[in-house]
Amino acid sequence: MEKHRLQKDDLVRLVLTMADDILAQAASLGDLDAKIGDGDLGVTLTLGFQAVKATLADTTGLSLQDVLSKCAVAFADNAASTFGTLMATMFMSAAKVLGEQSSIGPREGAEMLRAAASGVQKRGKAELGDKTVLDALIPATQAFEEATRQDTALLECVEAALSEAEQGAERTIRMRARTGRSEWLGERTVGVKDPGAAALVVLLRAATRFIRSEICADRPVEGSEQFGSEYA
Repeated sequence: MEKHRLQKDDLVRLVLTMADDILAQAASLGDLDAKIGDGDLGVTLTLGFQAVKATLADTTGLSLQDVLSKCAVAFADNAASTFGTLMATMFMSAAKVLGEQSSIGPREGAEMLRAAASGVQKRGKAELGDKTVLDALIPATQAFEEATRQDTALLECVEAALSEAEQGAERTIRMRARTGRSEWLGERTVGVKDPGAAALVVLLRAATRFIRSEICADRPVEGSEQFGSEYA
């Protein structure tokens, strides 16, 4: 199903949409992080995505790979924290698998998500069930890949990934953190959603809305509301 594919300008607008949505939720995500971490997630996301927006102000002559690589560098240079490093890793890992591709469809999207998840696992030394962003990212990746194997269109692949990411993030509420700074709090982390997983859901919701309304303009537009209060 190759009808809808992302060109470079589409990818830039998609990333900018994700940036705007995450910046709108940065304070709430920071509050969530303060419950089981050091509370710097909001600052990290703000600094990182503000830098991403600035670096994407002029993408003349850039390839798809260049766009994501510049996003990775923006995060690495401006949001030096644990999650900032993971965001840089996700952007760079996704960039590397694109190679010389000039557009993104289901197959490329699956490869990008798989690379991002693998990169985070290697960098963060975490696994599924440790109460991290991976508890949303790995299910999202698996759902996207399964949809791709069923020859599903890009929008449906992203929607499947979003659904599994949302469920994965919800499952982290019942988990005890087993890695990073949150591990120190032990049982106190049970009952709180992992902030990294919650942030990933915001990003995937933004991507889904963008693809539905901007790339698949022949489809009815649903779910265009802002996602405003679930992290408070």
